[in-house]
Amino acid sequence: MLRRLIDYCVHKRLPVLAITGAIALYGVKAYLELPVEAFPDVTNVQVQVIAQLPGLAPEEIERQVTVPIERTLNGTPGMLLMRSESLFGLSLVTLTFDDDADAFKSRTMVTERLNDAEVPEGTEVKLAPEATPLGEIYQFRVVSDRHSQEETRSELEWTISRILKQVPGVADVVTFGGFLKEVHVEVDPSRLLAEGLALSDVNDALAKSNRNVGGGFMKHGDQQLTVRGVGYLQEPHDIGSVVLKNDRGTPVTVNDVSRLVLSHTPRLGNVGYNGDLFATEGFVLLRRGENPSVVLDGVHAKIDDLNNNILPKGMRIEPFYDRTTLVGETLGTVHHNLLFGALLVASVVWLFLRSLKCSLIVASIIPLALLTAFIGLSMIHLPANLISMGAVDFGILVDGAVVLVENVLHEAHARKPKNIHDLRHLIIDSAVAVARPTAFAMAIIIAAL
Repeated sequence: MLRRLIDYCVHKRLPVLAITGAIALYGVKAYLELPVEAFPDVTNVQVQVIAQLPGLAPEEIERQVTVPIERTLNGTPGMLLMRSESLFGLSLVTLTFDDDADAFKSRTMVTERLNDAEVPEGTEVKLAPEATPLGEIYQFRVVSDRHSQEETRSELEWTISRILKQVPGVADVVTFGGFLKEVHVEVDPSRLLAEGLALSDVNDALAKSNRNVGGGFMKHGDQQLTVRGVGYLQEPHDIGSVVLKNDRGTPVTVNDVSRLVLSHTPRLGNVGYNGDLFATEGFVLLRRGENPSVVLDGVHAKIDDLNNNILPKGMRIEPFYDRTTLVGETLGTVHHNLLFGALLVASVVWLFLRSLKCSLIVASIIPLALLTAFIGLSMIHLPANLISMGAVDFGILVDGAVVLVENVLHEAHARKPKNIHDLRHLIIDSAVAVARPTAFAMAIIIAAL
């Protein structure tokens, strides 16, 4: 079978060249559509469950939140490992699945099981974004020469992150630093006592006052008017006008028992940059399986739109890590190795064999091997990276081409073919002699697998 294949390739050169050209074109197409990453992402499919219950110590979080979630998720199909971490008011449970597990199916199974978790009332349970540990593709900070840290964090939280999430392939935008603006209601206990109120009364009144309600509809002739009660708090002073109780016709409001302070969320850490102790930054996370180059093109377009048209004057986004640079360096390394590797191989082959034709034949194997590798990566849905692009062409096929060409040239000098017919038989015999051990070894490997 092997001899017949080599015999056909030698005697039918035009069809073989046409097939080779078609494979090369298909390899170019696969390269243009293949996700290109700077380094391989070998992480398993992971699903992380985030549960929040403010105010509880890590011991209570472990006992009341983490353990019930672990008990519910234990035995999830395809799960290899489950680990957890309990912090102040926060529980993190990470599940690791098989290599061939489907990420969407795994997340669906975890979501279904979480509905049966017996956690305290008020616990917020959700899944982390569908990103990998290597998914941070773009990191930036928000700077301004005329805005405060509260304003830059507000723009990052309400404008920048929401616009960047619109880019296809972005799993999430994580925000850090700055001051997250809040309105604090500082209640005076003595005033509460004087009015006969408790702190829970203030809390319930604020919760009930910040909502819109529907009241049905009212007919007016041939028209129908919708009745609704608008109660959402729009400004900070609206909070002070919330009524706590009615004392014989005199309303007691929040302003009567407390003081309103425009402040920020208490900070548990600090974000600095190049000596600046107060910085506002964000991370863009890549969704699993997406093409980082395509996603980054969309992120760059949104960043330009934000800087030029949307953000307030004086405020801008400055990146300090962009995966595009790393991907470009990777592609540059591959192209550099491809070019100089072909020149080096051709030079060494010519130096030892003194045949320009043989040197060009061996050098042509390098791009063909790389294009064939792209086809294989595309068929098994794996991204291209420095390892897959830099090792396949030089480490596997070039050596075989050198051995084959050297053997053909050696046999030609030894047997001295008299015509083209003898030369073809010589090439076939040499190719079979070189390829038979390799084919036999591959057959043994395939049979073992």
